[in-house]
Amino acid sequence: MKSKKIVALKPISTVYERLTASIVYKAQPRQKEYFVRDTELKGFFLRVRPSGVKSYGVLSRLARKGKKIELIIGKASTYSPKDARAVARNWLIKLDEGTHPKLIDRGSMNAMELLEQYIQSKKLTDKTIWGYRYNFAHYLRPLNKRQIQDIKTSDIVNWYAEGRDHQTGTERTFVTLKSVLDYAHSLDYIPDNPAKKAALQVKRKANPSKQQHLSLIYDELPKFMEAFIQADISVVMRDWMVLSLTTGLRRQESMTLKWNQVDLVKKRITFTTNKSDRFLIVPMVGLTYDMLQSRFEDDTKDETYVFTSKPNKAIKDARKALAKICKDAGIAKYSHHDFRRLFASVCHELDISETEIGKLLNHAPKTVTPIYINQSLDKARTKYQQVVDALDRKIPFEDESEIKREYFLTATNFMRHCFYGKVAIEPDPPVSQQELEEAKYREQEYWEG
Repeated sequence: MKSKKIVALKPISTVYERLTASIVYKAQPRQKEYFVRDTELKGFFLRVRPSGVKSYGVLSRLARKGKKIELIIGKASTYSPKDARAVARNWLIKLDEGTHPKLIDRGSMNAMELLEQYIQSKKLTDKTIWGYRYNFAHYLRPLNKRQIQDIKTSDIVNWYAEGRDHQTGTERTFVTLKSVLDYAHSLDYIPDNPAKKAALQVKRKANPSKQQHLSLIYDELPKFMEAFIQADISVVMRDWMVLSLTTGLRRQESMTLKWNQVDLVKKRITFTTNKSDRFLIVPMVGLTYDMLQSRFEDDTKDETYVFTSKPNKAIKDARKALAKICKDAGIAKYSHHDFRRLFASVCHELDISETEIGKLLNHAPKTVTPIYINQSLDKARTKYQQVVDALDRKIPFEDESEIKREYFLTATNFMRHCFYGKVAIEPDPPVSQQELEEAKYREQEYWEG
């Protein structure tokens, strides 16, 4: 048998033509795979491989959101362009409606099949997708092959109770299962969500090891803060820790922060996309403003990222710096995520409500209006400042004079002074009440412009 002749044309990956029998016949294999996209029906295409195999397919999004889905209809030797276009049109309609075309009987699909449709409907990272698939395959074995219409509340309750030996994996899988079945219910695949009812019956408890770890971290915070102030680490690591400690931002949000997200005039940081896919504005307090201003002035303004390890390369890891600080403090190692947990704990100790903590950590409802955001910025800035003050209070002072301590915290913020040299610290107490009030007024005037 003669091998297919490969036409050595320039490497064009996509050609736009109305798919007809003539066009399909003339589409010759090239050195690399390419596509002929139909100009009549958007999303309909012919794929031509170097081997000479030609296949029809569709490319679209599920329910107009989420990642793109590429589905192959069949080989060009089996379908005519007219027949393939008819199938493509039907599939594209289903995708637009939020239905996966290859899952005809929606109620009869099993949990694993439903998970795949759910994944396609969302904008998820590869790591998250891998985690969902692993958890369903590993921890949901008794239920993952069962048709979703046959999964009962009692089945989920029994499965959860039996999975207590693998508490972390079972808990994560339960949360995902609840979301996936919620998705199925929203599309009328099932009459209700049995996982919601199960959540009311099972006794879910927090991981005791995590709680113990977090409690230990909070109790050792003075040692950490003292070592942090004196730490021999790079400026970029110190500045990143300042931002993480005082804002509770997620690791990815803080490490990949870009200068186009930073507004030094309005004193705010804006996130349009993040893990929760929600809009977030973080108002700057004096400490974060001083840190960002110093980095901007320190020849970093031409960089894409605020925190860089190499030119235009965002930092990826702070474990070595964290390990050094923890070693100097004589405490167990902190992780990246411990800063976020610690932020929440400090807020809790300050009697900040759970609702407000959720908003500061970006757990707020998805539909947030600009009016709501503008009205809450000043309130949020006050809460962030309370956290900074609380961290300052954890730093041991050589001079424990109450008046001097109060002065440190109201007029300067100790970290601001140590790291960025802002507002000279008066060496000699006492500081009068009038001076303290004037300091507060200056701070207020600073934020009001």
